[in-house]
Amino acid sequence: MARPSTILFRPILLRPNAAAPTISRSAAGIAIRFASSSSSSKPATPSQSRTSTSSTPLPLPWPEYLGLRKQRRLWSSITTIPTTFLGLFLGGSYFASLESDPSQLIMGIEAMYVYGGATLGCMALGYLAGPTVGSSLFSLTHRSISAGKNSPLEIMDREFYNRIKRNRADPTLQSAQNISPDFYGEKITSLSTYRRWLRDQAVYKRKAMHGVPAEDA
Repeated sequence: MARPSTILFRPILLRPNAAAPTISRSAAGIAIRFASSSSSSKPATPSQSRTSTSSTPLPLPWPEYLGLRKQRRLWSSITTIPTTFLGLFLGGSYFASLESDPSQLIMGIEAMYVYGGATLGCMALGYLAGPTVGSSLFSLTHRSISAGKNSPLEIMDREFYNRIKRNRADPTLQSAQNISPDFYGEKITSLSTYRRWLRDQAVYKRKAMHGVPAEDA
């Protein structure tokens, strides 16, 4: 009579998320195999995702982007002048054409003063609309880098803001003798000014945390 095949078992500790065993029969016995654990196909961690995202090449080199950013701010500043005078002219022309009766008050105030205040309000609206008009004109004249939802200029703006947010100092630590320097990085127009901005942030942090004077930093 043939000798019955022996059954070989090996003690195996199952982890909570381990896969179910696969049993296969053979002449030598029963072999128990485990499928590869799902841990081998874990999703990328957030740090790995950030690393892969940051390693993606940017659409524009930093010197070129900072130069374009400076031009855009210049456009916004220049267009503020005509929009301010346009608001003043339109508001003054409209309210000056209205007939006002000195005996009739508007909210208890003479109409002349109300119309004058409204004219100044129109001028203020023109001043506030200037940067928006300037940015729009800049986008129209640079459609190759500013057109579309994820345009090269928008991607660079997002990356620049992330770097500013990551490297700027905490403004809650400022005092009358130690004011937070350029919180939004508006004065950055080149790589040299960006390095100077980083040094200013470091000096501010040292003065705020350890009381180190600015001359020694």
